[in-house]
Amino acid sequence: MKNTQLVVILRSMDISEFKELGKYVISPYFNNRSEVIRFYDALKKHYPLFDSDEFTDKIIFDIVYPGKNFSDVLMRKLVSLTTNLVLDFIAVKGFRNDSIGYNILLIDKLSERGLVEMFQKRSRILNEHLDSSKHDFAYYQSRLRQTSLLNGYFLNTDEKSMIKGYQKELDDLMQFFFSGVLLMYVRLTEWSRTLNHKFNLTFFNEVVNHFSLLKTDNVTLATLYFNMLMLIKTDEEKYYDDLINSSEQFRPNLSDADAYNTAIVLIQYCHKKVLKGNSEFRYKQFEITKGILKDNIIPPGFIEPYFFTNIIRNATAIQECDWAENFLYEYRHKLKPEIATEICDYSFAMIEITRGNFERSLTHLSKINIERSNMKLDIKNLQIVIYYELNYAEELISLTDAFKHYLRREKTLPELSVQNNLKFLGFVSDLVKVSQNKNSKTAYLLNKQISESEYFGSKEWLLRKSEDLMK
Repeated sequence: MKNTQLVVILRSMDISEFKELGKYVISPYFNNRSEVIRFYDALKKHYPLFDSDEFTDKIIFDIVYPGKNFSDVLMRKLVSLTTNLVLDFIAVKGFRNDSIGYNILLIDKLSERGLVEMFQKRSRILNEHLDSSKHDFAYYQSRLRQTSLLNGYFLNTDEKSMIKGYQKELDDLMQFFFSGVLLMYVRLTEWSRTLNHKFNLTFFNEVVNHFSLLKTDNVTLATLYFNMLMLIKTDEEKYYDDLINSSEQFRPNLSDADAYNTAIVLIQYCHKKVLKGNSEFRYKQFEITKGILKDNIIPPGFIEPYFFTNIIRNATAIQECDWAENFLYEYRHKLKPEIATEICDYSFAMIEITRGNFERSLTHLSKINIERSNMKLDIKNLQIVIYYELNYAEELISLTDAFKHYLRREKTLPELSVQNNLKFLGFVSDLVKVSQNKNSKTAYLLNKQISESEYFGSKEWLLRKSEDLMK
């Protein structure tokens, strides 16, 4: 029973929720099976781990059915009954906690019963809940449902209100449709890039044309999604500015999830601009990141490791080492425990390199199992920078040569990543030769060649080192 669906669900509950479940189980309205009550009482002695030696089917069965011979069939039936009851509890609790969904269903049932006074009262309460809620996709769905129910009520009571209501119902329907379809366009556009799969974006041109021609100062969630979509699709700076402006105007109504997704799209755009050589966008990315942390809109659960390391990388690139270190200490507990140490060592290595503490940086990198790491390329690049800075000539030549062979041999690496890393290694080799020859003219030519090349990782560092040689 230790690995049953029931135990998995119970382990996911905190202590207060588990106690609530106990009240639910003993309620005759929800449960009329006395053996399930006894079963819960037996289970709670083993909460929350359910892994003691005494937690066996036989021992639990004897507690629930004293005097009976053990029956595997009866035990499985008991577990099934209780599992279904626990699932009901989760659903009922979720329904009761959803004040908007609860009141929508309630006014629907009050209308069916002809309870006019109660219908009007609960409708006002529902409206108050909606007025105070964030305007996410569920909000527009709820508004549409509310308007539809009110129109059904006005059909037999107030024709004038019903006529106005029909226009509002259409408007609510369009907001619900546009926010939903634009959200799907954003998702599928991102997934199409990630999965290299083309989706059929039904009505895409019609929707885009509608919003392109729309003249209104009223910012809605659909407006936000439209600007987000167009920024992802076109990479035009106009939509970057529009997305910032619309998110600021819509901020009082913006849910944390939509605010976070907006910020991530803006950060991705900033990163693309940096890759094209516009370093000014590093500072814009930094400000957006600080906004995410200030507003506390990072989604619940563990922080995505690439999001974490990219924050450190961008901060150190603009010499914000103290800020990066404070972020690391404050948020490292939100990394998955099994990767937290590796991510932190890699992050510390980036910070120490920027501070010029190359030995310390190398110490942090040496703690990471590079063969097992998902950051193998990044770690090797950092090692190369450190070896050059510390004048470890033999180690640098050996690592550079081994890295080139790895890049050419490993077929699973993206082609662009391979080419950018090979370009970096080629320039490092040239840098070493120029440093040995101490020829300022050759250094100037190398600096010019690096400067004119398309952006790649560590390009800024190579420019600084070649400039040093020019002097």
